[in-house]
Amino acid sequence: MHSNKDGNNWLGTIAKPLLEHLPALYPIEEWDVAMDARIEGLSTSLITEGSPEQLPYGLAIKAGLFLLNESLDKSHDISQEITNPTGSYWHALMHRMEGDYSNAKYWFNDVGHHPIYSNLIQFVRDNLSLKDFMELDNEALRHKLEVLVTSPVWNPYVFIDVIEIQVSLVQNPTVDSWLRQIQRSEMQLLLQFCYEQSCGGSLLEAIGQK
Repeated sequence: MHSNKDGNNWLGTIAKPLLEHLPALYPIEEWDVAMDARIEGLSTSLITEGSPEQLPYGLAIKAGLFLLNESLDKSHDISQEITNPTGSYWHALMHRMEGDYSNAKYWFNDVGHHPIYSNLIQFVRDNLSLKDFMELDNEALRHKLEVLVTSPVWNPYVFIDVIEIQVSLVQNPTVDSWLRQIQRSEMQLLLQFCYEQSCGGSLLEAIGQK
């Protein structure tokens, strides 16, 4: 973990507010223009403490920060250059958020079974149950949510289907809130994973959330 006080500054000024932000399922523009500038100025060598073998995860952190700021193109510029499964994960999330759902599924094929999946499915089970959506009018959405919640493992393809139905057809405010909470947990877990791989230690501890 970073010991340099100045080196930790990005955690408080960039990572902390973004981890508290609730990104849209289908963002139209970046959340905070000034935040984009701060992320652009963040040196990957600062994140990784100058370790070249950790560069892909330093880049992945920047891709994730841009995506949390709903800055899709800038996130994409970085994630498409990262050749490991975590880079493919950020790439898939970007396409999902831009509404290119088939392309998102394509990139999830490259992800495989990511280490964050077990924590992500646990978050879903802790926050959603079958009774929450049994009375939804849209049968397709209800069915997909049932599959998502009852699946023994996290299924990113079903989550894409749920988001597509919600964004394109249903636009139910309650469902939107559920899905955005899951999406934020997914992005938080992935950013934490990148931090562990590039810096060591806990991201939440580093920003004082744990």
